[in-house]
Amino acid sequence: MAYGVEGSKVDRDSVAADPNAKLIDVPYMNQLDVVYGCEAVSAAMVLRFYGVDITWKEFTDKFLITKPWREDENGQRFGPDPFAAYPGDPYKDDGPNCGYGCYAPCIAKSMNMVLPEDKRAVVTTGLKLCDLLPNYIDKGDPVLIWATMNMAPSRLTRSWTIDYVDENSPYRLGDTFTWLGNEHCLVLVGYDSDRYFFNDPYENHGLIAYERELIEERFREFGLMSVVVRKVKTK
Repeated sequence: MAYGVEGSKVDRDSVAADPNAKLIDVPYMNQLDVVYGCEAVSAAMVLRFYGVDITWKEFTDKFLITKPWREDENGQRFGPDPFAAYPGDPYKDDGPNCGYGCYAPCIAKSMNMVLPEDKRAVVTTGLKLCDLLPNYIDKGDPVLIWATMNMAPSRLTRSWTIDYVDENSPYRLGDTFTWLGNEHCLVLVGYDSDRYFFNDPYENHGLIAYERELIEERFREFGLMSVVVRKVKTK
């Protein structure tokens, strides 16, 4: 059974019989009711894995950091830095203030509003997938990564002037930001010798496999962005 152009269904029995494969059992959620909410839905899956009793809707409505975007009378667009906040409304797929998406620091900051004090969401941007496997997947920790929907190529789309930043922002107020289209966030949950396995909320894909070379290329297009949850010492 194929998904999109490049993905395929994961056979759990085959994975279990493969000594070179790894698969983490992460609760699955889809994004059918929030078209541009992949980051929040993927984050909710990881939160549930770590014992947080939350739905994707509760996370989206109460904890996802969002800021509106707007156009002035001259058609110039203004909006937040996606590293700091989600631009627009994730429930809107078109029109004024429709949703776009957000990047790793925004999601980590949103997740940390929910996680208990002995766990923290941490940005691990810069680590390649081959580094994430031994450091997290092999140890039973799923990873949020940024790539594209159905692993289609990314593309430059709309630009806006940044009117909101925070301490994680690589941009400054007044800078121009251009959105990279087809952006997608999904949960890395395992691998075999040829493929990576994901809980992919897009189009209710479920547990899906993508060829390593393809996902590595899409992952690079989004700057090797990733987030993990780590245990921390408490007093």
